[in-house]
Amino acid sequence: MAASSPSLRFKLILLGDFGVGKTTFFHRIRTGHFLEEVHTLGQPMSVCEKIVPLRHSRSHPQAQVSLWDTAGEERFLSLSSCYYRNADAALLVYNLNSLLSFDSLSHWLYVTRQYCMDADIFLLGNKSDLENHVPEEKAEKFAAEHGASGRFRVSAKTGENVERCLQEMVERLFLKQEIQRSSLHAPLQEAGYYSHCGC
Repeated sequence: MAASSPSLRFKLILLGDFGVGKTTFFHRIRTGHFLEEVHTLGQPMSVCEKIVPLRHSRSHPQAQVSLWDTAGEERFLSLSSCYYRNADAALLVYNLNSLLSFDSLSHWLYVTRQYCMDADIFLLGNKSDLENHVPEEKAEKFAAEHGASGRFRVSAKTGENVERCLQEMVERLFLKQEIQRSSLHAPLQEAGYYSHCGC
């Protein structure tokens, strides 16, 4: 008997400066491999579907995730409204090797709040295989000030923490949804999602 498709669905969008590794992260999630060369010019935005098991739910053993990639369109400020529409989370990606890309997160946060104001925010510091030029306290402060639901250090090249951070983000979105459904307003646990992601 074929397994039924998950009733839980989450849309995640990738945002960040060109060159921070959004498409390589996307490709790593989609295929499990590193994309050596990225050719996105002239291509439409990309979407991949992935089933993610939920560790803490009996009623919903898994969720279907739609991960959306800009395919380089952010260079032309031409992302269409459908890219943002109904997004459950915005993954703000920066290059750990570039402080400039981190400083640009304020712009991408503004864009997120403008087009999908209810989406959760997650910070993804990519290229953890390179030297880190973004001070830890700076990233922590940004996450705290803007109410980020989690932050992670990943490497799309080596695969470090990529699958694990996706799992953590989906678990966090599920927990938030369950709390809203139960009409509970207890604050989500502040600590842990960064510390126990293995970063």
